[in-house]
Amino acid sequence: MKNLLILLVATLFFTSCKKSALNNSFINFSEAQPTNVDAITEFPKKFVGSYAMDYSHRLVIAPKYICINEIETITALKAELDSIPELDFCNNQVYDKSENKSYKTFIKGDTVAFEVERLDTIFSFAENEIAKEYKSSLVLNKKVDENYVTSIIKVSSLGMKHIQLGTKKDFTKLKDELKIPFATEMKENDTLHVVLTPSRADFRKLLRKDGFEYESSYLFK
Repeated sequence: MKNLLILLVATLFFTSCKKSALNNSFINFSEAQPTNVDAITEFPKKFVGSYAMDYSHRLVIAPKYICINEIETITALKAELDSIPELDFCNNQVYDKSENKSYKTFIKGDTVAFEVERLDTIFSFAENEIAKEYKSSLVLNKKVDENYVTSIIKVSSLGMKHIQLGTKKDFTKLKDELKIPFATEMKENDTLHVVLTPSRADFRKLLRKDGFEYESSYLFK
């Protein structure tokens, strides 16, 4: 039973991440973007806050980090919970002994549903991370090998938009619409990724674009 619940948790978490997180970006940049703009060491107060996509998904911007806050609802039978030593069900709540915390719990007959909160830090001013403020946006650069993977937190009329660049489809969009210079890195006749070298003017035009594949909108709370 324990393995069943662990598998359920892992499946829920993987499904959620798959929908919202871009892995192995096809688009790299030769420099932290935008060029000729100073890096910042903390996020300005006007960006700091919590922004909700829905009840279960929030974007949290603190002065020194940005994270995605997700709430997963896990459902199990009472008998299944009783067989897991790390969990205790008492006073109509699920209690995690290893974490020393109780979870918000809902009960219907023999079925118990409880909410598990997860934090995924997407930026924390680590040694390989450079943030810049530009045109009412936060540009988040993470150095990978010799290049940078870049994402954007952009102010919208209702809240914040988190854009993760980029997939092959994103690259085609940028190549066709903006004509940004790029180099292709290959391995055994396969394209690993492309490395873009935009000017600051090119990047300003990029910020005006919408419709990227990994683009999530969050509203002011």
